[in-house]
Amino acid sequence: MSVARRIAVMSKSSVKCFQALVSAAVFLILVLLPVCLHAEEIVDYDFGYSLDVPEGYSVAEYTPDGMSYRFVHDRLPVSLILKLYADGQFSESSAALSAALDKLSAEYEIDSFLWRNVQSSVASLKMTLGGSSGYSGWAVCTEIPEKNAHLVLVCYADQAKADDCQQFIISTLNSLSIDRGSLYSPGIFTSYAFPSARKKSVKLKIAGIDVYTEIDADDEAASEFVVACEYAVLTLYAGNEKWKEAWTRYYKCIFRDSYGRLKKTAFDIQAALMPSAKRKNKENPGAAMNEMLLGWVQSFPYERQNQSAKQSDFANLPSVLCGAGSDCDSRSMLMCVLLGNMGIKSNLFISREYSHAVYGADINQAGAKITVNGTDFLLGETTAKDIKPGLIAAEMNDTEKWLPVEFF
Repeated sequence: MSVARRIAVMSKSSVKCFQALVSAAVFLILVLLPVCLHAEEIVDYDFGYSLDVPEGYSVAEYTPDGMSYRFVHDRLPVSLILKLYADGQFSESSAALSAALDKLSAEYEIDSFLWRNVQSSVASLKMTLGGSSGYSGWAVCTEIPEKNAHLVLVCYADQAKADDCQQFIISTLNSLSIDRGSLYSPGIFTSYAFPSARKKSVKLKIAGIDVYTEIDADDEAASEFVVACEYAVLTLYAGNEKWKEAWTRYYKCIFRDSYGRLKKTAFDIQAALMPSAKRKNKENPGAAMNEMLLGWVQSFPYERQNQSAKQSDFANLPSVLCGAGSDCDSRSMLMCVLLGNMGIKSNLFISREYSHAVYGADINQAGAKITVNGTDFLLGETTAKDIKPGLIAAEMNDTEKWLPVEFF
């Protein structure tokens, strides 16, 4: 996606929709860049937010001041409006969201909540534009405190197709990040749908050591919501030329959600295991930690969650932590989440040819590795027991057949 792909021809309904949001604002150039080799991303370096939207969006219209954009999708009847209100124009996110939706003559219901400790709002909406049969969708608004601004996102579809497009709309909005920290925490829509709940205690035994931790009682349901939503988006790209980008985005969305949910768990595991890791390998305790975690993950009960192509077979990580059966990609993702939270850079590697997934960790140790952007990732096989880090089956050692999913 790039600014060069802006479309000048507009339908009457889209003109009305877009012109309703046009207003004078501080000059801003919104930079829209494709993420190298992977998913498309909308990035605003001046205001500090980004969206890792599904593949296929392009710019249809924009204001010269760069404060309003409308995007359309090339395969679905879905549009995304992005509107910035700068200079403290509104004191609350609900007021900014209401102003944007009023200009669209939309019917809506707004609810407010905290996301990333920032006042935010969400709304379901219906509207009729230019004599059309109508549209429905969702909108979110959040404050960008450091810039004294509010960002509104409105994502909608033709009324007749709205139910079929709902997960796609949610995925689009949920991809918003307003700072670096939000790249590694649950998205805005998921945080609204599953607010922080009471805690659930979890006891783990890793390398013979008892680890006591906790997760939110709703973490399993919230994570499953994300997996199901993103899988529905992923299936749209089966057989499409952008299948690699879509597959990468699918895992990155799950990683983002899981990373924040299991942050405390990773901290508790590291605190419990680090003394043993230092005794095992004083010079390289990270290598010992990786080996202990890998041995633990290899002992999990093996199970593919669903055999139907209509449902993801990825086991959400809070459920895996609580004892649910898991497959190669769930286990490898868990290793990436835990090691990443411990400060060890990790990647997921997936292979369509091998129908398998492994993980790689940035650890200085001999063994099979895959190099990604100058970093050598030591591979780990999570589904075979007693296989040490750096060992991988000979029939799967063609590095060209592994697609890296970079998280950091």
